[in-house]
Amino acid sequence: MILSFHPCFDADVQIILGSRPLDSGNLKLIRKAKAIILPQALKADLHEACSKSDAFLFPDYKIRFIYPGKIGQSLMFRDFGYSHPQTLRWSTVQEFKKKHPEAESFPHKLPFLIKEDRSHEAEGVCLVEDRHSLSKALTRLQHRESSGLSGFITQEYVASNGNVLRAVIIGKNVVTYWKRPSRPGQIITTISHGAIIDHHWRQDLQEKGKKQARALSKTTGINVAAVDFVFDLPDKEPEPLFLEINYYFGRRGLGGSEKYYYLLYQAIQDWLGDIGLNPESVKLI
Repeated sequence: MILSFHPCFDADVQIILGSRPLDSGNLKLIRKAKAIILPQALKADLHEACSKSDAFLFPDYKIRFIYPGKIGQSLMFRDFGYSHPQTLRWSTVQEFKKKHPEAESFPHKLPFLIKEDRSHEAEGVCLVEDRHSLSKALTRLQHRESSGLSGFITQEYVASNGNVLRAVIIGKNVVTYWKRPSRPGQIITTISHGAIIDHHWRQDLQEKGKKQARALSKTTGINVAAVDFVFDLPDKEPEPLFLEINYYFGRRGLGGSEKYYYLLYQAIQDWLGDIGLNPESVKLI
């Protein structure tokens, strides 16, 4: 039996949980399933229950929960030996201030970046250029801590001129495109705030990013995610540096949601064939 928790894919049994918790009937179906299709907006309890079963799971999200947030991802890049910008991890603002109490004490060469642990798509990212911008960023983080959200990273700035390469892994397929600045001097780029999507610029670097994304997928099992890379562009032969992994990501760079779900459907069919189950058992709805 193929069980789907994804609202867009019908299978032998489809369950759309929404905000409901798992019940005994759901758990019984999970135990009976040979294969389970998971949603992108995946809660930890559903992933834990499915992981304890004998079923094959798609997508493979184990790394997502082993290395959560930007703090976790920086540890993953370190543990797996992937090239990435120098990154330091901080549990609280107070921890940071104890380490860097002096007026001109910085953890990295200026400028550098501060990133909230659980933010996505370049939200919660601050560029630190001087003591004033650092103080402003730390004040923002303290307000965040007061609401129960703690943890952040500091990261060296790579001279990418604001250009970020996105490699979207969908099963065996990898689609790349650039997120480029929409105005001169823009350092932090995000599509939701006007970044330009460019599929054609620097094809040589796109191929390098694809190669690294495929290596990541092979090593970790990650098979649905958007991986962001930066390059030190002044270097004559720049290599991709892992910036972050987004498991829930926008689809504009892929041609919209319809195109994305078609690619995901193809990936699910390939996966079912690989594990010896009937791909025709799942329908895109």
